[in-house]
Amino acid sequence: MLRISRRQIAATLILAASVSLTPSMAGEAPAEAPAKPYVIPKKGVPDHIRAAVESPDRPKEMVARDGYRRPAEILALTGLRKNARVVELGPYDLYYSDLLINAIGPKGELHMYEVPDIDEQTNKYNMEFVSKHQNVKYTGKDWNTIEFPRNVDVVLSYLYFHEMLLRATDVEAFHTKLFKAMKPGAIYLVIDHAAEHGTETDHVGTLRRIDPGMIRPYVASAGFELVEDSRLLENHADKHDWPVDTSAKRDQTDQVVYKFRKPIVY
Repeated sequence: MLRISRRQIAATLILAASVSLTPSMAGEAPAEAPAKPYVIPKKGVPDHIRAAVESPDRPKEMVARDGYRRPAEILALTGLRKNARVVELGPYDLYYSDLLINAIGPKGELHMYEVPDIDEQTNKYNMEFVSKHQNVKYTGKDWNTIEFPRNVDVVLSYLYFHEMLLRATDVEAFHTKLFKAMKPGAIYLVIDHAAEHGTETDHVGTLRRIDPGMIRPYVASAGFELVEDSRLLENHADKHDWPVDTSAKRDQTDQVVYKFRKPIVY
């Protein structure tokens, strides 16, 4: 039994959620930070991931974020292979969607899931993306009702764990369903903006950040095992005291990167 229940979380966040529809979600994205140089490591990055990141077809505004997001290392951390079946939780600006579809190739599958209120703002662009790729499926439903494909190889949740809590998603039930959909040995990578340790969900609705300690028990309760607590997106300069959705520094937050795995034997 987790120390804080879904009902308790929903009760503490409902007011924040009702008044904090952010500029980025309302179609008024905050100013962008200056581009940061990015060099893909020479070792540890498979050729198909390297090719996806280096693709000349990527939008310039997305490439400008690579120095902050370190996509080659992040995708390599998932063990992403060509022809993989991938679930992306929260495509939002399609940054990772574009990289994922290029990395897995035409024989792979990408299943994208957006939350309804953000889908209202991004549906047009997401559907345009889907129309260009026959191996992409997209839905913008309530995450309490979505169904996942079977035999999933990789799941990527990029900056969306706190969004699940804001929308009163039954996080335990969600992860139990996700666990069942994944292959034994499949990887679930969770990335999110970090709040101060010990603050639990206090800053989910106000700063759009979550205490890293709140993520692990929810995921582990479904049967996943934590195999790596990565420091790839750690930022000691971040004081954890500013709202990530109203600042040009959004990509410069201190971010938790948890690599979970569905055990091969469970």
